[in-house]
Amino acid sequence: MAKSAAEGVDVASVEAHLTRYAVSCPLCKAVDRLGVGQQQCTIASANGTKDSISVIVVVCTRCGFLMPLAADRVSPAEEKAA
Repeated sequence: MAKSAAEGVDVASVEAHLTRYAVSCPLCKAVDRLGVGQQQCTIASANGTKDSISVIVVVCTRCGFLMPLAADRVSPAEEKAA
């Protein structure tokens, strides 16, 4: 997997999450071919409310599909406790 990521993204946590849950690409179905993306961003609510979730973009190194991964699922343990 790619070792570079946006500032604030714990690459080891993302890699551990992807390994633990055997996430596959929804487009080409490749498993263990996902790398950490270069951008941390948010997905806004679709129903008009003013909320959003933080995501880390993960890229499939086989086909290039970009998949958002919820940042709160891969945050370091110290941040979760805060």
